[in-house]
Amino acid sequence: MKVVKVFNNNVVLVNIKNHQQAILFGNGIGFKKQPGDQITKGNGVQTFIKNIKDPEWLNSLSNLLENVPLEYLAVAKNIVDHAEKKLGTRFNQFLIISLADHIYFAVKRTSNNNISSLTSVKNVYPLEYEEAKEGVKRINATFNVKLPAGEISLIAIHFVENEISPIDENKQSNENYVTLHLSKVLQIIITDLGYPAKPTALERLTVHLRFLISQIQSNKTYLNDKSQDNKQILDSFLKQFPELKGTLKKLQDYFFQEMDYKLNSSERLYLVIHLKQVESSSQDE
Repeated sequence: MKVVKVFNNNVVLVNIKNHQQAILFGNGIGFKKQPGDQITKGNGVQTFIKNIKDPEWLNSLSNLLENVPLEYLAVAKNIVDHAEKKLGTRFNQFLIISLADHIYFAVKRTSNNNISSLTSVKNVYPLEYEEAKEGVKRINATFNVKLPAGEISLIAIHFVENEISPIDENKQSNENYVTLHLSKVLQIIITDLGYPAKPTALERLTVHLRFLISQIQSNKTYLNDKSQDNKQILDSFLKQFPELKGTLKKLQDYFFQEMDYKLNSSERLYLVIHLKQVESSSQDE
């Protein structure tokens, strides 16, 4: 095998037979190696991924390894491999990278935040949820931490988002559509406002968002917008709590850009009320 690229002392890209490429990782495998050097797969060296064809994947891996230790990548691969076998499916290769990144930051923040569980994910994707639960157990054991139960739902969403087998876009379920957008919208909110200390705040917001997104997916308006009262109440609410304007604007942009839907004033009002509940709960921490 010939070295194509050295990511660091422990991770290298190599050429194997039939012009295929693979990622190898193991302690010291890349030490003092240069592109073109011959390399032997010794004891303790693992083949990370075979037949790499996507240069963007290699760039993502390189960026990840600048910030995330190798052991997080190894745990992510272990979780993905196990999930593929148990679920009888195949995942996008980018899942390993995104999951390693997620695990790293989840472990770092575990002592600071408590993420409430999204019961909707458990109900809609029970198999992925159970496999994610096993993954969290593996993470806890490897890094000697205790991740909050909410991480199970977030990892399950990673599974759902990256499943590529069986490939049949026409049969993508309504719930899959809702859950994918739900996870991204919640990410915007939590990034801006933080994790609420009270699980009920996030649960209520999740129920609201699920119904809203379901109605959009069905080409239906969630709330009637004929009344001018709601617009006046919304304006008054935002004057009283101007810190919510930025988050609401991000959500409006997401719904318009990603779902081709313009939130009306009634929908924005109900949404901003939930945002205030999340913000107030986050400040209680």
